[in-house]
Amino acid sequence: SHNPEFTAMEAYEAFGDYMTMLEMVESLVHHVACAMAGCPEGGNGPVLPFGSMQIDYRKPFERVRYEDLCQRAFGFDMRDEAKVRAAGKEHHVEKWATLDHWLLVNELFEEKAEGLLDPSKPTFVLDYPSAISPLTRPSRSRPAIAERWDLFIAGMEIGPAYSELNDPDIQLAKFTEQLKGADDEESTFRTLDEDFVEALRVGMPPAGGLGIGIDRLVMLLTDSASIRDVILFPLLKS
Repeated sequence: SHNPEFTAMEAYEAFGDYMTMLEMVESLVHHVACAMAGCPEGGNGPVLPFGSMQIDYRKPFERVRYEDLCQRAFGFDMRDEAKVRAAGKEHHVEKWATLDHWLLVNELFEEKAEGLLDPSKPTFVLDYPSAISPLTRPSRSRPAIAERWDLFIAGMEIGPAYSELNDPDIQLAKFTEQLKGADDEESTFRTLDEDFVEALRVGMPPAGGLGIGIDRLVMLLTDSASIRDVILFPLLKS
C-alpha cells in the first residue's frame, strides 16, 4: 500500500472547515463506490470486495475521536505523561524517554490504537492533538485539539483534512517551536518559512483543506492488492 510515487488530490474551500471537508469526502467516496458497484444513489449499497473483506461504503461513515480511540487502546488519558512514557517503554517505542510527549502519543496511536478500527467500515478519526498538527487551526473551544481528521479504510490511511491555520502569529509560534532542539541533520531541511507566514499576514480567509490519496482509493474500489497495479504513470514497470 506504500509507494514513493503516488497521485494525490488536494482541495481548499474558502470559508469552509474540516467538517465541510468531511461531508465532501464522504459524499465523494460514496459516489464513486456507487458508480463502481452499479447501485443507485441512496440505495442499500454500495458494498465492495477488497481481498477477503466486504467494505461498506454506505453513508454515514464511522466517526471516532482520536483521544477516545487512544483511551480504548490504552485505558488512560493521553494527557497523562507518566503513563504515556510507561506505555512507550512497554511497547519498545524508540526514544520513548526523550521523545516529545505528543509525538510519543502518536507513535503509540499508530502502533496500537489504529488497529481497533473496523477495516470494513470507512472511519473518520477526528480531533488530533494540536502539537502534532502544525498547519491546522486549533479548536475554538479546546486549543489543545486540532480541527483535523484522517480517513481510514481497510487499515489504510486515505487522507487527512483540516481547518486551515490562517492566524500568522499562531503559525509563527508553531514553526518556531518545531525548530527548537533540531539537530544538525534536521536543520538542513527544516527552516522557518517566513514567506508563508507573511502570506498569511497579507490575508487568507478561514478555509478547509484536504488531501486524498487517489491510488489507495482506486486500490480499494478495484480490489487491487498492490498499489503498483494502479499507479497511473509508473516509473518502474512490473
